[in-house]
Amino acid sequence: MSYSYADLINAYGALGVEKGRTVYVTSDLVYLMAYEKPGKTALLEAHFNALMELLGPDGTLVVSTASTNLCNTDILFNPDRTPVHLVGQLSEYVRTRPEARRSFHPFVSYCAIGPQAEHITANVSRHAYGPETPEARMIELNALSISLGLYPRHTCSTVHHVEQMLAVPYRYTKEFEQPVVRDDKTVTELFYLYVWYRDCGIERSNTKWIFEHLDKASIVKSTPVGAGKIHSYSMPEFVAKVTRLIIDDMYIWCERPPEQRPWRQ
Repeated sequence: MSYSYADLINAYGALGVEKGRTVYVTSDLVYLMAYEKPGKTALLEAHFNALMELLGPDGTLVVSTASTNLCNTDILFNPDRTPVHLVGQLSEYVRTRPEARRSFHPFVSYCAIGPQAEHITANVSRHAYGPETPEARMIELNALSISLGLYPRHTCSTVHHVEQMLAVPYRYTKEFEQPVVRDDKTVTELFYLYVWYRDCGIERSNTKWIFEHLDKASIVKSTPVGAGKIHSYSMPEFVAKVTRLIIDDMYIWCERPPEQRPWRQ
């Protein structure tokens, strides 16, 4: 079942995309390919244009431009050229727009377009999540998170921000030396990820338990588009709810509490 540009305007509007809002979009357009005009370019332009039309000149669009494939390599990160990795074609489309601003982190970066773009992406922390990161700044701006095609439990990155803010015990801060291009010079700098212990039998639930609670609280809104769906939730509301869930159960991100706990040593 195909959908039109008008369908996109109606769907995004129903989910809370409105003038002046900051909107963070994650996507897998494989589930929304049946646009009325054929071709990848037409599909990407339709979603981008619909979002920007609804946001207006005072709104800001943000996408993930993560390049986690650079982890544990000596591949050069160039914020102007390094493509996205596994975060969708719409993210790459936004990244290559001349007006896009990109945050400086070789593994977990974001691109933004709009009046809040510089605030969200400039002078960010060397950590992927936590204070003074794009996620933290979007939360402060009362951003709306939109997930295209996939249900948010499969695309949500903000849960990792909450994990870092609450210092969950099954993760630790790992330091990376990475070659990057800064001010037109190639230099090696230090960056950090909050990674999970891999040698103690942790099984990821992929936020299954977390989203069971969020679904009961009706945090996520959904609307059909063609044969797929688009989903949205308030980032501050999500953070408040997940913060409480993790405080009550520090291992709710895991499939089950791990039996081995090297962080006790």
